[in-house]
Amino acid sequence: MGKTSRKPKAAPAPTKLSLRDKSIVFGILFMLLVFPAIFLHIHSINQQTASISITVQKWKSTYHINDEQAERIKQIELDFHGNGSPFSIKPSRTRDEKYHHHEDISRLMSPEDGARFMKEMEGSEGKH
Repeated sequence: MGKTSRKPKAAPAPTKLSLRDKSIVFGILFMLLVFPAIFLHIHSINQQTASISITVQKWKSTYHINDEQAERIKQIELDFHGNGSPFSIKPSRTRDEKYHHHEDISRLMSPEDGARFMKEMEGSEGKH
């Protein structure tokens, strides 16, 4: 019997991705992270704006606020509470800061309604 020589099989060369393929893979991974973050950001801002609008709408009838006052109060609320984005830092507020915030809102109301608003905010520990 003759010896048959077997040539050792060369190991296959590792597969390399082309620059285009690497870009596609990176792009897909990037999108999987970015799209949920953008959705969360936009959704949270919309929820915060809707929540403030609902609160101010309730105050319109309770404290006899007109449309112009309501818009100014919405802006005060957004400035104080932030836009609701989960990517922004929400500062913790002191009791005095909350009091001055409510005071700013009450100044836009009639004196009687403003006083009633301040009393109700103190009674609810500043939650509105």
